[in-house]
Amino acid sequence: MASSKYVIGMDFGTDSVRSIIVDVGNGKEISTFVSYYKRWKEGLYSDAAKNQFRHHPLDYTESLTEAIVEAIKLAPQETSENIIGIGIDTTGSTPAPVDRDGTALVLKYGFKMTLMPCLFCGETIQP
Repeated sequence: MASSKYVIGMDFGTDSVRSIIVDVGNGKEISTFVSYYKRWKEGLYSDAAKNQFRHHPLDYTESLTEAIVEAIKLAPQETSENIIGIGIDTTGSTPAPVDRDGTALVLKYGFKMTLMPCLFCGETIQP
């Protein structure tokens, strides 16, 4: 009997990334996880009283990683070996100025004082 195949769906929203793993053969939900943006949750970079809502790029990448890793942990063990695709959707856009290599400027040395350590590895961008 062939192993089932799975896909991961990712949905980026205002305050979180939601992930779902689905069996492509029958549409059955295998696992889900929601990762809340850490800096957003702490109220950094946003001020609702001023109608100012901003995100830090690391919130997106860290939450993407956490949402995938945790959804896989919640799934049966053989699931990760049989994932054949990932779909990503967003409900809006967050423009971010980037350098010629596509790195968000806020992650560059000149913006070092605005960075916080990565919540997963503890590392910061080194000058």
